[in-house]
Order: sequence, then C-alpha cells, then structure tokens
Amino acid sequence: MRKNLRRWLGVVLIALAVGLIALNLGRGEEWRNFHWEQLWRTLVGANPGYLTAAMALVYSSYLIRAFRWRSFLHPIKQGSLGIEFVGQVVGFGAVFFLGRIGEFVRPAYIARKEGVPFTAMAAVWLLERIYDSVFVILVSAIALFLGPLEPETSEARSALVRMHWVGGGVLLVTVILVGLLLVFRMRSEAWTARLLRALDFLPGRARHHFEHLLRSFAVGLGVLRSWQDFQASAVLTSVLWFVNVTVFWLVFHALGGDFSHLTWLASALVLFMAVLGMMAQIPGIGGGFQLLAILALTGFFNVPLEEATGASLALWVVNSFPCMVLGLVFLAHEGLSLRKLKALAETERESVVEKT
Repeated sequence: MRKNLRRWLGVVLIALAVGLIALNLGRGEEWRNFHWEQLWRTLVGANPGYLTAAMALVYSSYLIRAFRWRSFLHPIKQGSLGIEFVGQVVGFGAVFFLGRIGEFVRPAYIARKEGVPFTAMAAVWLLERIYDSVFVILVSAIALFLGPLEPETSEARSALVRMHWVGGGVLLVTVILVGLLLVFRMRSEAWTARLLRALDFLPGRARHHFEHLLRSFAVGLGVLRSWQDFQASAVLTSVLWFVNVTVFWLVFHALGGDFSHLTWLASALVLFMAVLGMMAQIPGIGGGFQLLAILALTGFFNVPLEEATGASLALWVVNSFPCMVLGLVFLAHEGLSLRKLKALAETERESVVEKT
C-alpha cells in the first residue's frame, strides 16, 4: 500500500511540476493567441521520407547502445549482442511506459539473461549515464559557442546565460564523479577494506552484503581499467550522440518552413534542452521533453509557437514510438508483460537496498 502511495505521489508531483511550467508559459501573449490550425498544418505537411529516416536512425541508436553495453560487459564476460539489444529496447520502452522505475529494467533484464550480478550491471548503467552526460554536454557546449543563436528577448538571453552555468556545473560534477570512479576502480580493494572498517559497528551479515555490493560494483567498472574497452565505449558513445542529434535535424527538415534554417548544431542545442526536460516526465505522456524543446525553439531560434509545439510533438513521437512498438513485440515474444517488468525492476532495486 505504501509503495503504491509513494508511486502515485511521485506521478502527481511530476504532473504538478509540468502543469506549473505550462501554466507559467500559458500566461504569455503568444499562448493566449495560439493558432491550432497552424499547428495542424505543421504536422500534416511533414516530409514522410525524412521522418522514416529519423525513425530508422532511432532503431540504429539502440543497436549502438547494445554494442556499447557489450563493451562495458566485456571485462566481466563476452556478452550476447542479441540480449543487449533486446535489453536496450525493452528497458527504454519500460521508461516510456512506467516512468523512472523503468530505469532498473535494463540492468535487471541483462543481469538475469547474462547470469551476472545485478550490482555489476547497475555499475554499468551508472557508467553509461556518465558517458552520456559528458558527451551530450560537450555537444551542447559546441552548439552554444558555435551555433547560430538568435535570442531576441531578455528572458531568452538570461536563459542562455543560465544554460552556460548549468552546463558547466553538470560537466564539473561529472568530471569529479568520473575521477572518483576511476580511483575506486583502481583501488577498490583498499577502499572496500576502509569502508568495512568504518562500518564495523554493523552486524556481520549486513557488512557481508555491503562488501559483496562494493566488489560487484567494482567488477562492473572493469571497462575503466582496459584501455581498449574504454576506447571502444568512448567511440560508440560519440557515434550514438551524433546519431541522436541527426534524428532531431531530420525531423526539423521533415517539417520544413521555419525549421529549414536550423543547422545540425542548432538541433544539438534543442536536444540538450529536451534531455534536461526528460527529468520531469509523466509515464506514457512525456511533458518536460516537449516543454523544454518548445522553449529552445521559440526562445533561441525564433520559431513561431505553433510550429515549435508541432515540432516538439513530432520529436517525441519519432523518439518514443519506435522503441515502444518494438519493445511490446519483444515482450510478447518473451512472454513478459509491463507488470512483470515492473516487478522485476522493483525486486532488484529492493534487493540492493536491503543489502546496503
């Protein structure tokens, strides 16, 4: 009962946050004079060839993620590309359908299929997040300094300054975290011994579980020790984010009109804003992704509100529907359901909490 209450409370809080942002935006003059027919024309006039190419790239991005996950897994065992690919699609589909609890599906699914500890796959998941954060910030930084930004209002200029600060802060935190992970990976035995001595007051069973957690986590960070695996994962990450930005660029060119002048670097900046918005997502609906994309298009590139709204919806559909559809196909093939995936994610998450 308490779990359900916390889950619904989280959904309500996210919905309220998105609603407050939308309400604040809705007070603007341009939202009160919103032209729905222009939104409709933007969507129905899209070039199907560009949209098809964008969706094909979305599928290729999951294959790239599968190759990268296998390179992360290589220090532990020789992983199966098929398992990694299904795990990526099912895992991201779970995020779209279930919300943030779905984040645990990928490491849990791959851990079960590959026969490795969940804590090791959780370490791989954390490493993946760090790689993605570093590369998306680098791409957005290049876009901020080299891209053709055209903020006309004081609010847009202030937002641009804040983005510089936020991007720099996130990059600094990420670099510090990477450094700590590197030190932990290289000196995992010494750090584990020190932590266990500091936690000597805990019962023996709890200390044993904590030791197992730390050692499994260190194993999951094995890619940081192998220069070859590190190079492979870094190259794959750069290719992945090139593909992700290109998906946005293709969608903009599919829509044409005021989007035809947007460059690849401009698309990178919109992607960065949309990624920030994904921190406030409502399962199956989205929310933050669309709102932040609209803000970037209207504030930095002077795209009319109706067209920016249509573009944000098209971006969300192109990025989410391919994964959701193929994810459901894989679930049916494996005899799984969203309820079973949710139970799997919650079980693994709770097992880690209990061991710590």
